[in-house]
This record gives sequence, C-alpha cells and structure tokens, in this order.
Amino acid sequence: MEWLFSNQAYLFSVPAIAGTAYFLISLVLGELGGDGDLDVDLDGGDTPTAEFRVLSLQTISAFAMGSGWTGITAYRVLDLSFTGATVVAIVCGVASAWLIVTLLRAALSLQGSGNIALDATLGQTGTVYIAVPPKGEGTGRVTVVVNNRRREFAAVQHGDEPIATNTRIGIVGVDRPSNTVSVEVI
Repeated sequence: MEWLFSNQAYLFSVPAIAGTAYFLISLVLGELGGDGDLDVDLDGGDTPTAEFRVLSLQTISAFAMGSGWTGITAYRVLDLSFTGATVVAIVCGVASAWLIVTLLRAALSLQGSGNIALDATLGQTGTVYIAVPPKGEGTGRVTVVVNNRRREFAAVQHGDEPIATNTRIGIVGVDRPSNTVSVEVI
C-alpha cells in the first residue's frame, strides 16, 4: 500500500484504481446481462452535439486507467521524477482515450438502421405479395429487392383491374406522405 499511496504516487494510483474499478464493474455487469446508462443533456446553444460524443464514461475510464497505471509505473519502477512521470502519464492517458474512441466509433459504424429510402425503389421490379386492388380501392403489398435486401411495401396502381398475387411488377412512382409505391404489371 505504501508503494501505491506514499509521496505523490496517490495522484496516479487513485485514478488508476477508480478507472479499473469502473471498467471491471462494467465488464461483470455486461457479462451478467446488466445494463447501465447515463444520459446528460447539455444546452450549448447552437453548438453541435458531435463534440460531446467523444466524452463518455468509457473514455474517462480509459484515460484514468492508462494515465494512472503508466504514471505509477514511470514514477516507481522507472524512477522518473514526478514531472516526468506526469508527462508520460498524460501522453498514455490521451492515447488510451483516443484508442477507445476510435474503437467505439468503428463498432458503432457497423450498425445499420435497416431503413431504405422509398425513392430507392423507383425503377425496381418485384412481386405482388398481397393483391393490389384497382385505382382508388385501397392498397396491396409488394416485395422488392433493394440494396440486396428484400423489403415489403404498401402498393397502389392506376389500372382498373386488380393485380393478382405473384405477378411481376415494376415500381413507377412513390408517395412519401403515405409511404406507398405505385406499381404496374411488367
């Protein structure tokens, strides 16, 4: 304990222990299925919120662990002066936080909403899933492959005869307010 808390070493060991404790608690709760969340709303006027996304409990924890353990090692093992150990600790803390931010952004970029813009269906072909009634008598459903994904859309037509199930159709128009596509038989 003296090695961690005597002289000025506590300035490195306290953040290191706190960051490590948060990391371990998060790891254990994540494995057990627990989920914790902390939302902070900042009113910055016209300031974009993207700058605040870098600051999270994970990055603060990474900075504390990286700077704390590196600082105590530089101070006690490498026998650097307190100032030298502080410089090394800050550099390693920033590097650790940068690494966490980079990894989190990479992981979040793998997410997809699954939403497809209705305009992307124009000119596509598909199949009637639920018969499309004549003009003005309601909607049917069609399946269309857009961006290598099979999607189902509400569909209307301009003809006087219903379009039967399993009929090949082409999409000739979209109506964004009603979220429907206009189809015709191919």
